[in-house]
Amino acid sequence: MAAESAESEDSWFDIPGALKYLKTNKTTLYDCMKDGRLPFYYIKGTHQRRIKKVDLDALLTPGKPGDEELSDSM
Repeated sequence: MAAESAESEDSWFDIPGALKYLKTNKTTLYDCMKDGRLPFYYIKGTHQRRIKKVDLDALLTPGKPGDEELSDSM
C-alpha cells in the first residue's frame, strides 16, 4: 500500500490530464502556470509540459463557512 501512495504522489499529468483532474478550463490552468502558482516542466527538446500531481493538489485550498456565497464561475 505504501508503494501505491508513493506512486500516486509521483504521478505526472499532461495538460489535458491536468485539466480533467482539476475540472477547470485551459485559461485558468495556464494563468496558474504563468503567474508561478503552478510549477511545470518541459520534456527536453519539446514544448510538451508536464505537471506533478502534488503541485496540482497544492493549488486547492479548503473552503470556509461563508465561502458558498462566492461564485464558482469567476
